[in-house]
Amino acid sequence: MPLPFPPHSLPTHSLPAHSPATHSPATHSLPARSLPALPRRAGMATLFLSAALAATPALADDYPSHPITMIVPFAPGGNVDITARVLAPLLTKELGRAIVIENRSGGGGAIGASAVARAPADGYTLMLGSSGSNATVPATNSRVPYDPIKNFTILGGVTTTPSLLVVNPRIPAKTFEDLVKYSLGKPEGLSFGSPGIGSFNHLTLELVKQKSRLHVTHIPYKGAGQAMSDVISGQIDGMFDQSSSSMPIAQEGRIRAIAQLSEHRSPLMPDVPTLAEQGVPGVTAEVYTALFAPAGLPKAVEARLAAALAHAKQDPALRERFQKLGAEVVAMDQVAFLQYATEEAQRWRDLAKANNITTQD
Repeated sequence: MPLPFPPHSLPTHSLPAHSPATHSPATHSLPARSLPALPRRAGMATLFLSAALAATPALADDYPSHPITMIVPFAPGGNVDITARVLAPLLTKELGRAIVIENRSGGGGAIGASAVARAPADGYTLMLGSSGSNATVPATNSRVPYDPIKNFTILGGVTTTPSLLVVNPRIPAKTFEDLVKYSLGKPEGLSFGSPGIGSFNHLTLELVKQKSRLHVTHIPYKGAGQAMSDVISGQIDGMFDQSSSSMPIAQEGRIRAIAQLSEHRSPLMPDVPTLAEQGVPGVTAEVYTALFAPAGLPKAVEARLAAALAHAKQDPALRERFQKLGAEVVAMDQVAFLQYATEEAQRWRDLAKANNITTQD
Protein backbone atom coordinates (compact mmCIF):
# COMPACT_ATOMS: atom_id res chain seq x y z
CA MET A 1 0.00 0.00 0.00
CA PRO A 2 1.51 3.36 -0.99
CA LEU A 3 2.09 5.88 1.75
CA PRO A 4 -0.22 8.94 1.75
CA PHE A 5 2.40 11.52 0.86
CA PRO A 6 4.42 12.39 -2.24
CA PRO A 7 7.88 10.90 -2.79
CA HIS A 8 10.92 12.56 -1.21
CA SER A 9 8.98 15.25 0.65
CA LEU A 10 7.89 15.55 4.24
CA PRO A 11 4.14 15.92 4.92
CA THR A 12 2.98 19.49 5.20
CA HIS A 13 0.58 18.93 8.08
CA SER A 14 1.74 20.10 11.50
CA LEU A 15 1.66 18.39 14.83
CA PRO A 16 -1.62 18.58 16.76
CA ALA A 17 -2.16 21.68 18.82
CA HIS A 18 -1.76 19.74 22.06
CA SER A 19 1.74 18.56 21.11
CA PRO A 20 4.23 21.00 22.62
CA ALA A 21 6.54 22.27 19.90
CA THR A 22 8.49 25.45 20.17
CA HIS A 23 11.50 26.45 18.10
CA SER A 24 14.82 26.97 19.83
CA PRO A 25 16.53 30.22 18.84
CA ALA A 26 19.53 29.93 16.56
CA THR A 27 22.81 29.33 18.32
CA HIS A 28 25.11 31.17 15.91
CA SER A 29 26.25 34.75 16.42
CA LEU A 30 26.19 37.60 13.94
CA PRO A 31 29.29 37.88 11.75
CA ALA A 32 31.75 40.57 12.78
CA ARG A 33 31.63 43.27 10.13
CA SER A 34 31.08 47.00 9.85
CA LEU A 35 27.45 48.06 9.77
CA PRO A 36 26.16 51.23 8.12
CA ALA A 37 24.61 53.91 10.26
CA LEU A 38 21.02 53.02 11.15
CA PRO A 39 18.07 55.01 12.40
CA ARG A 40 17.69 54.87 16.18
CA ARG A 41 14.80 52.32 16.14
CA ALA A 42 16.61 50.04 13.69
CA GLY A 43 19.78 50.33 15.74
CA MET A 44 17.93 49.38 18.92
CA ALA A 45 16.30 46.40 17.16
CA THR A 46 19.69 45.21 16.03
CA LEU A 47 21.01 45.61 19.57
CA PHE A 48 18.17 43.53 21.02
CA LEU A 49 18.66 40.82 18.35
CA SER A 50 22.38 40.60 19.11
CA ALA A 51 21.66 40.33 22.83
CA ALA A 52 19.11 37.53 22.23
CA LEU A 53 21.54 35.57 20.08
CA ALA A 54 24.33 35.95 22.61
CA ALA A 55 22.05 34.69 25.38
CA THR A 56 20.95 31.56 23.49
CA PRO A 57 23.39 29.06 25.07
CA ALA A 58 21.95 29.84 28.50
CA LEU A 59 18.51 28.69 27.34
CA ALA A 60 19.70 25.06 27.43
CA ASP A 61 19.97 25.41 31.20
CA ASP A 62 16.20 25.82 31.34
CA TYR A 63 15.48 22.66 29.32
CA PRO A 64 13.00 21.16 29.74
CA SER A 65 10.58 23.83 30.86
CA HIS A 66 7.34 22.02 29.92
CA PRO A 67 6.11 18.48 29.09
CA ILE A 68 7.73 16.49 26.29
CA THR A 69 5.82 14.53 23.67
CA MET A 70 7.11 11.06 22.81
CA ILE A 71 5.58 9.84 19.55
CA VAL A 72 5.25 6.08 19.13
CA PRO A 73 4.83 5.39 15.39
CA PHE A 74 2.91 2.17 16.03
CA ALA A 75 -0.44 1.21 17.52
CA PRO A 76 -0.98 0.86 21.28
CA GLY A 77 -0.23 -2.54 22.78
CA GLY A 78 2.62 -3.56 20.48
CA ASN A 79 6.22 -4.18 21.48
CA VAL A 80 7.39 -0.62 20.68
CA ASP A 81 4.46 0.92 22.53
CA ILE A 82 5.08 -1.25 25.60
CA THR A 83 8.77 -0.30 25.54
CA ALA A 84 7.86 3.39 25.41
CA ARG A 85 5.50 3.08 28.36
CA VAL A 86 8.12 1.28 30.45
CA LEU A 87 10.74 3.90 29.60
CA ALA A 88 8.64 7.09 29.89
CA PRO A 89 8.27 7.19 33.72
CA LEU A 90 12.04 6.90 34.16
CA LEU A 91 12.71 9.67 31.65
CA THR A 92 10.13 11.78 33.44
CA LYS A 93 12.03 11.23 36.67
CA GLU A 94 15.38 12.05 35.04
CA LEU A 95 14.19 15.20 33.24
CA GLY A 96 11.75 16.52 35.81
CA ARG A 97 8.99 16.96 33.22
CA ALA A 98 6.16 14.71 32.09
CA ILE A 99 6.69 12.53 29.02
CA VAL A 100 3.39 12.40 27.13
CA ILE A 101 3.08 9.38 24.82
CA GLU A 102 1.24 9.86 21.55
CA ASN A 103 0.58 6.90 19.26
CA ARG A 104 0.67 7.89 15.61
CA SER A 105 0.58 4.64 13.64
CA GLY A 106 0.43 3.95 9.92
CA GLY A 107 2.72 3.11 7.03
CA GLY A 108 4.68 0.61 9.10
CA GLY A 109 5.91 3.44 11.32
CA ALA A 110 6.48 5.98 8.54
CA ILE A 111 3.56 8.27 9.43
CA GLY A 112 4.80 8.95 12.95
CA ALA A 113 8.46 9.05 11.94
CA SER A 114 7.82 11.63 9.22
CA ALA A 115 6.00 13.85 11.73
CA VAL A 116 8.98 13.72 14.08
CA ALA A 117 11.45 14.35 11.24
CA ARG A 118 9.72 17.64 10.42
CA ALA A 119 9.03 18.74 14.01
CA PRO A 120 10.95 21.62 15.61
CA ALA A 121 14.38 20.50 16.83
CA ASP A 122 13.89 21.81 20.34
CA GLY A 123 13.79 18.64 22.42
CA TYR A 124 10.04 18.71 23.03
CA THR A 125 9.16 16.15 20.34
CA LEU A 126 10.83 12.74 20.62
CA MET A 127 10.13 9.34 19.09
CA LEU A 128 10.50 5.82 20.37
CA GLY A 129 11.27 4.32 16.96
CA SER A 130 12.45 0.91 15.83
CA SER A 131 14.09 -1.13 13.11
CA GLY A 132 10.78 -0.89 11.30
CA SER A 133 10.41 2.88 11.19
CA ASN A 134 14.12 3.57 10.70
CA ALA A 135 15.47 0.62 8.72
CA THR A 136 13.15 -1.82 6.95
CA VAL A 137 10.31 0.51 5.90
CA PRO A 138 12.67 3.04 4.26
CA ALA A 139 14.55 0.11 2.72
CA THR A 140 11.50 -1.15 0.86
CA ASN A 141 9.76 2.11 -0.02
CA SER A 142 11.66 4.97 -1.64
CA ARG A 143 8.58 7.18 -1.21
CA VAL A 144 9.10 7.37 2.54
CA PRO A 145 9.67 11.11 2.97
CA TYR A 146 12.61 11.01 5.36
CA ASP A 147 16.10 9.63 5.61
CA PRO A 148 16.08 7.14 8.52
CA ILE A 149 19.42 8.45 9.84
CA LYS A 150 20.10 11.96 8.49
CA ASN A 151 16.69 13.41 9.41
CA PHE A 152 17.01 12.44 13.08
CA THR A 153 19.18 12.92 16.13
CA ILE A 154 19.67 9.43 17.51
CA LEU A 155 19.88 9.74 21.29
CA GLY A 156 20.62 6.06 21.94
CA GLY A 157 19.35 2.53 21.69
CA VAL A 158 16.87 1.16 24.21
CA THR A 159 16.33 -2.56 23.51
CA THR A 160 17.12 -5.32 21.05
CA THR A 161 14.92 -8.37 20.54
CA PRO A 162 16.26 -11.32 18.53
CA SER A 163 14.21 -13.10 15.91
CA LEU A 164 13.35 -16.77 16.25
CA LEU A 165 12.96 -19.38 13.53
CA VAL A 166 9.88 -21.34 14.60
CA VAL A 167 7.97 -24.21 13.01
CA ASN A 168 4.88 -26.27 13.66
CA PRO A 169 5.73 -29.21 15.96
CA ARG A 170 4.70 -31.74 13.28
CA ILE A 171 7.71 -30.75 11.16
CA PRO A 172 10.28 -33.59 11.59
CA ALA A 173 13.23 -31.28 12.29
CA LYS A 174 14.84 -30.16 15.52
CA THR A 175 17.95 -28.49 14.10
CA PHE A 176 18.51 -26.03 11.26
CA GLU A 177 20.38 -28.68 9.25
CA ASP A 178 17.43 -31.05 9.64
CA LEU A 179 15.09 -28.29 8.51
CA VAL A 180 17.17 -27.53 5.41
CA LYS A 181 17.25 -31.20 4.39
CA TYR A 182 13.50 -31.51 4.92
CA SER A 183 12.82 -28.36 2.89
CA LEU A 184 14.93 -29.59 -0.04
CA GLY A 185 12.80 -32.71 -0.25
CA LYS A 186 9.64 -30.72 -0.95
CA PRO A 187 9.10 -29.37 -4.51
CA GLU A 188 7.68 -26.04 -3.27
CA GLY A 189 9.81 -26.00 -0.18
CA LEU A 190 8.42 -25.09 3.23
CA SER A 191 5.64 -22.52 3.57
CA PHE A 192 6.72 -19.62 5.78
CA GLY A 193 4.46 -16.74 6.74
CA SER A 194 5.16 -13.11 7.61
CA PRO A 195 3.11 -10.01 8.53
CA GLY A 196 3.44 -8.85 4.92
CA ILE A 197 5.77 -8.09 2.04
CA GLY A 198 8.65 -5.91 3.16
CA SER A 199 8.10 -6.56 6.86
CA PHE A 200 11.07 -7.21 9.14
CA ASN A 201 10.00 -10.87 9.30
CA HIS A 202 9.90 -11.11 5.50
CA LEU A 203 13.32 -9.52 5.07
CA THR A 204 14.71 -11.86 7.72
CA LEU A 205 13.37 -14.81 5.73
CA GLU A 206 15.05 -13.53 2.57
CA LEU A 207 18.32 -13.00 4.49
CA VAL A 208 18.37 -16.60 5.71
CA LYS A 209 17.50 -17.91 2.25
CA GLN A 210 20.37 -15.85 0.85
CA LYS A 211 22.87 -17.23 3.37
CA SER A 212 21.79 -20.88 3.43
CA ARG A 213 20.13 -23.61 1.34
CA LEU A 214 16.79 -23.33 3.12
CA HIS A 215 14.03 -23.86 0.53
CA VAL A 216 11.02 -21.74 1.45
CA THR A 217 7.94 -20.22 -0.19
CA HIS A 218 6.90 -16.90 1.34
CA ILE A 219 3.24 -16.50 2.37
CA PRO A 220 2.43 -12.85 3.24
CA TYR A 221 -0.32 -12.14 5.78
CA LYS A 222 -1.89 -8.93 7.03
CA GLY A 223 -0.34 -9.28 10.46
CA ALA A 224 2.01 -11.37 12.56
CA GLY A 225 -0.83 -12.72 14.68
CA GLN A 226 -2.61 -14.27 11.70
CA ALA A 227 0.60 -15.85 10.45
CA MET A 228 1.43 -17.28 13.87
CA SER A 229 -2.08 -18.72 14.23
CA ASP A 230 -1.57 -20.65 11.01
CA VAL A 231 1.83 -21.92 12.15
CA ILE A 232 0.23 -23.20 15.35
CA SER A 233 -2.64 -24.87 13.47
CA GLY A 234 -0.34 -26.33 10.81
CA GLN A 235 -1.78 -24.38 7.89
CA ILE A 236 1.78 -23.21 7.17
CA ASP A 237 5.09 -24.71 8.24
CA GLY A 238 6.80 -21.87 10.06
CA MET A 239 7.94 -18.25 10.21
CA PHE A 240 10.54 -15.88 11.59
CA ASP A 241 9.17 -13.87 14.50
CA GLN A 242 10.32 -11.69 17.37
CA SER A 243 11.25 -13.78 20.39
CA SER A 244 9.18 -11.54 22.65
CA SER A 245 5.97 -12.79 21.04
CA SER A 246 6.95 -16.31 19.93
CA MET A 247 9.00 -17.48 22.92
CA PRO A 248 6.00 -17.92 25.26
CA ILE A 249 4.20 -19.96 22.59
CA ALA A 250 7.27 -22.14 22.09
CA GLN A 251 7.55 -22.68 25.84
CA GLU A 252 3.97 -23.94 25.80
CA GLY A 253 4.91 -26.50 23.12
CA ARG A 254 2.56 -25.14 20.45
CA ILE A 255 5.48 -24.29 18.14
CA ARG A 256 9.11 -25.41 18.05
CA ALA A 257 11.99 -22.93 18.13
CA ILE A 258 14.79 -24.05 15.81
CA ALA A 259 17.25 -21.15 16.04
CA GLN A 260 17.88 -17.71 17.46
CA LEU A 261 19.05 -15.03 15.03
CA SER A 262 21.38 -13.26 17.43
CA GLU A 263 25.10 -13.25 18.14
CA HIS A 264 24.66 -15.00 21.47
CA ARG A 265 21.99 -17.17 23.04
CA SER A 266 19.45 -15.24 25.03
CA PRO A 267 19.46 -16.20 28.72
CA LEU A 268 15.70 -16.61 28.37
CA MET A 269 16.22 -19.33 25.73
CA PRO A 270 19.42 -21.12 26.77
CA ASP A 271 18.43 -24.34 25.00
CA VAL A 272 17.86 -22.72 21.58
CA PRO A 273 21.13 -22.39 19.61
CA THR A 274 21.94 -19.50 17.31
CA LEU A 275 22.23 -19.95 13.55
CA ALA A 276 25.97 -19.36 13.84
CA GLU A 277 26.22 -22.31 16.21
CA GLN A 278 24.42 -24.37 13.58
CA GLY A 279 26.79 -23.58 10.73
CA VAL A 280 25.33 -20.32 9.35
CA PRO A 281 27.62 -17.55 10.63
CA GLY A 282 27.00 -13.82 10.31
CA VAL A 283 23.21 -14.02 10.11
CA THR A 284 21.55 -11.87 12.75
CA ALA A 285 18.13 -10.26 12.82
CA GLU A 286 17.35 -8.26 15.92
CA VAL A 287 14.60 -5.69 16.20
CA TYR A 288 15.85 -2.61 18.01
CA THR A 289 14.05 0.25 19.68
CA ALA A 290 15.73 3.63 20.11
CA LEU A 291 15.04 7.18 21.19
CA PHE A 292 15.03 9.72 18.35
CA ALA A 293 14.62 13.48 18.02
CA PRO A 294 14.54 15.68 14.90
CA ALA A 295 17.88 16.44 13.26
CA GLY A 296 19.58 19.65 14.33
CA LEU A 297 18.90 19.32 18.04
CA PRO A 298 20.97 21.84 20.06
CA LYS A 299 24.03 20.05 21.43
CA ALA A 300 23.27 20.92 25.05
CA VAL A 301 19.73 19.54 24.73
CA GLU A 302 21.01 16.44 22.95
CA ALA A 303 23.53 15.82 25.73
CA ARG A 304 20.82 16.26 28.38
CA LEU A 305 18.50 13.76 26.71
CA ALA A 306 21.22 11.23 25.91
CA ALA A 307 22.44 11.32 29.50
CA ALA A 308 18.89 10.92 30.84
CA LEU A 309 18.36 7.88 28.61
CA ALA A 310 21.69 6.31 29.57
CA HIS A 311 20.93 6.74 33.26
CA ALA A 312 17.37 5.41 32.92
CA LYS A 313 18.66 2.23 31.28
CA GLN A 314 20.68 1.46 34.40
CA ASP A 315 17.52 1.08 36.48
CA PRO A 316 17.34 -2.56 37.71
CA ALA A 317 13.53 -2.68 37.52
CA LEU A 318 13.56 -1.50 33.91
CA ARG A 319 16.17 -4.09 32.92
CA GLU A 320 14.21 -6.84 34.64
CA ARG A 321 10.97 -5.78 32.97
CA PHE A 322 12.53 -5.79 29.52
CA GLN A 323 14.13 -9.18 30.13
CA LYS A 324 10.73 -10.63 30.97
CA LEU A 325 9.50 -9.22 27.65
CA GLY A 326 12.27 -11.11 25.84
CA ALA A 327 14.34 -8.00 25.14
CA GLU A 328 17.83 -6.95 26.17
CA VAL A 329 18.81 -3.41 27.12
CA VAL A 330 21.22 -1.87 24.60
CA ALA A 331 24.66 -1.50 26.18
CA MET A 332 26.18 0.59 23.36
CA ASP A 333 26.83 4.27 23.98
CA GLN A 334 25.25 6.94 21.76
CA VAL A 335 28.11 7.02 19.22
CA ALA A 336 28.31 3.24 18.88
CA PHE A 337 24.55 2.93 18.50
CA LEU A 338 24.49 5.58 15.77
CA GLN A 339 26.96 3.47 13.79
CA TYR A 340 24.89 0.33 14.46
CA ALA A 341 21.64 1.97 13.33
CA THR A 342 23.34 3.33 10.21
CA GLU A 343 24.66 -0.12 9.30
CA GLU A 344 21.26 -1.71 9.93
CA ALA A 345 19.52 0.77 7.62
CA GLN A 346 22.08 0.10 4.90
CA ARG A 347 22.10 -3.70 5.10
CA TRP A 348 18.32 -3.98 4.90
CA ARG A 349 18.34 -1.50 2.00
CA ASP A 350 20.91 -3.65 0.21
CA LEU A 351 18.93 -6.83 0.88
CA ALA A 352 15.65 -5.33 -0.39
CA LYS A 353 17.36 -4.08 -3.54
CA ALA A 354 19.08 -7.42 -4.22
CA ASN A 355 15.76 -9.27 -3.91
CA ASN A 356 13.66 -6.60 -5.64
CA ILE A 357 11.42 -6.20 -2.59
CA THR A 358 9.28 -3.08 -2.70
CA THR A 359 6.12 -1.91 -0.95
CA GLN A 360 5.45 1.09 -3.18
CA ASP A 361 2.67 -0.46 -5.25
